[in-house]
Amino acid sequence: HRGTFRTPPSRPEAESTAVAVAESLGIASADPSARMAPTAAALSLDAAVGYSLAASLAYSPPAELRRGSGGYQQRLAPRLAFSQQVEVDRLRASATLFEMEEQDGVCVAFRGSTDLKNYLSMFNLFFEPSRLGTAKGGRVHRGYQEASLELYDRLSPLLASRQPQRLAFIGHSYGGGTATLCALAHAEAGGEAGGEASSVDEVVTFAGPRVGDTQFAMRYDELLGERTTHYVHDLDPVLAQNQPLWNALGFVHTGRRVRCAAAEPRLLADGDPSLGAPLNFADHGRYLGTVLGPSPAGWGQG
Repeated sequence: HRGTFRTPPSRPEAESTAVAVAESLGIASADPSARMAPTAAALSLDAAVGYSLAASLAYSPPAELRRGSGGYQQRLAPRLAFSQQVEVDRLRASATLFEMEEQDGVCVAFRGSTDLKNYLSMFNLFFEPSRLGTAKGGRVHRGYQEASLELYDRLSPLLASRQPQRLAFIGHSYGGGTATLCALAHAEAGGEAGGEASSVDEVVTFAGPRVGDTQFAMRYDELLGERTTHYVHDLDPVLAQNQPLWNALGFVHTGRRVRCAAAEPRLLADGDPSLGAPLNFADHGRYLGTVLGPSPAGWGQG
């Protein structure tokens, strides 16, 4: 697949790179929470940083994004340009659409938590049967599914009218959960057979949650596993606290997990030393040198 922020390697190179990445990150594991060994090439560092900037901008209101004066927007220009934002007001869930220059594409960035309603949704973590698309496979997080279905109802006609040649779903934290489920809903709605989902080219999360059980994860990976990258880092206290809970409740990882740095644009191999202890809550909103989270006007000027 053509990359939004990268030049793709040749097929043999991509396959060998993917194997090396999977092995170095320890993804090819018998651990059910790390089930998938991806065969597609991992995102480049430039791509990861670009998506982190877009995920940060998803926290900004439309009026601020229309001005286009923020530092993060200027760093992304002209690759991505703000288009519009949709919101489910009763749940305070939102998604921001960015146009991809010269690729006839759309990047949909899902906002993380900004409101008590988001936290109530996150803590509604009971399993319920998946109602995403046609497969209805497995069980998913009730709160994330509720928000995702309502968001996708608003996104679906916009994406249908645009018919983008490239499409990426991205998000930070809570937004990573809604990005994952909306991506699956869109892939299922496309009706592709044989496990293919050409309507979704990339799913990228930063500090994203697990959102479903083993059966759900198997269906998700069948369609989008090789196109999904979850960025995590050692200093994130929210992820550190949630891992045991997710394990106990039976939530399972999808796609590939990639370790990265918090304060700088750097990717890490699984065997690299730990960056430290997850003690500072602010580190949940720092990925690859990008600050993600609610912010005053003018965020990202640095």
